[in-house]
Amino acid sequence: MSGLCSARELVQLGKDVVILEARDRVGGRMLRKSVIDGGWIDLGGQWIGPTQANILSLAKSLGVKYFDSYDAGRTVISYRGALTTIDGPFPPDAAIPTVTTDGIDEAHRVWERFRSLAATVNVERPWLTTDSADFDAQTVTSWLATATNSDFARFCVSNWVLNQEGADPGATSMLFAIASYAAGPDEDEPEHSLFDGAAGQIPERIAEELGDRIVLGKPVTRITQQADGVTVAAGDQEYCAEFVIVAVPPHLAGAIDYYPPLPAPRMQFTQRAPMGSVIKYAAVYPTAWWRAKGLSGASISDGDVLLTADSSPPSGIPGILTGFVAGAAAVRLTYQSENARRHHVVSEIVTYFGEDARHPVEFIEMNWLGEKWTGGAYNAVLAPNTLTTYGPAMTEPVGRIHWAGTEMSAKWTGYFEGAVLAGYTAAHAVLGSP
Repeated sequence: MSGLCSARELVQLGKDVVILEARDRVGGRMLRKSVIDGGWIDLGGQWIGPTQANILSLAKSLGVKYFDSYDAGRTVISYRGALTTIDGPFPPDAAIPTVTTDGIDEAHRVWERFRSLAATVNVERPWLTTDSADFDAQTVTSWLATATNSDFARFCVSNWVLNQEGADPGATSMLFAIASYAAGPDEDEPEHSLFDGAAGQIPERIAEELGDRIVLGKPVTRITQQADGVTVAAGDQEYCAEFVIVAVPPHLAGAIDYYPPLPAPRMQFTQRAPMGSVIKYAAVYPTAWWRAKGLSGASISDGDVLLTADSSPPSGIPGILTGFVAGAAAVRLTYQSENARRHHVVSEIVTYFGEDARHPVEFIEMNWLGEKWTGGAYNAVLAPNTLTTYGPAMTEPVGRIHWAGTEMSAKWTGYFEGAVLAGYTAAHAVLGSP
């Protein structure tokens, strides 16, 4: 998405571009699939928020409409073997089975502490944040160990990190976590809306505009810089240009051979930015039957399926429940067969929503861990001491090489909006280069 936005912007400004795509399709982590009754699901990212102006403007220019996510009804909470439903946001305002009122209050206190720390972050340059070295030396788990004695409070924050980054809280820098929240805060409702026809149609429509400027099935293996331009090798072909924008996840950018070699800090950064671990599921039913039961389709759990959401169209036909397995659970499930994973995930969904969930008409898995040209989801995850050591090298151009991708955006990092912003930023940086 980010590379397509760079290319589209440059073309609109009168420049010639070639887009080299490793896959046989465009879009990266934006990918849709048709289901029954004319429905669509996103196998990758799907949500947008009302303050994400650039992706909304882009969608409008492409004729793509959107609608509010369904959120009426109660949310299912499964924690320590007990099931309940709540109205309103999470953490809940009232006690739930296995959690006392004091435990609820403590969860709110710790969550507000996390958000208040995020409010202090220098979003453009997180490594310049006050006490950045201290926060970057900790994982989210180690910070929680000193912040609270409440297991439920720890679960609430850890669940957010897993659902936001697809990352193990025990391997995620606390500075990175609060910087990610600052870049895309919950109060801006990033999961407010869904695209009519799925988000995956947006890169498809950009590709229609760009036409034969896109060359599929061309993974880039080498980038050579000369005094007056660059040569990009992809398979048995070479392409010459004035500049190159690399718009792939950092670890894949690091796998390209560069000559002259990249500066050591940039090279080292790419070795320290692995993707998160996420498997996304879609259970498709003839109707969104949970709505008639007064349920929103949302669930939050300490099981393997951390989160579900109603991803149906406004009509509720077809009914689509999306579910997410993230972090260590996703890695563990990849050792099982696809059928075993299906049985396990459906069983958990039945636990949350009852026997009506037992037999979806379609059940679709997208195992992002096994995607060669992405390597995981949702985004790149930074371990302790990465931002403060290598942060300045993340986005700094290297001669005629510029970097894009949602991870390169200071705002809405990891979202569509971040991808669009990073694409536009790279395009205009190229135009401003000598």
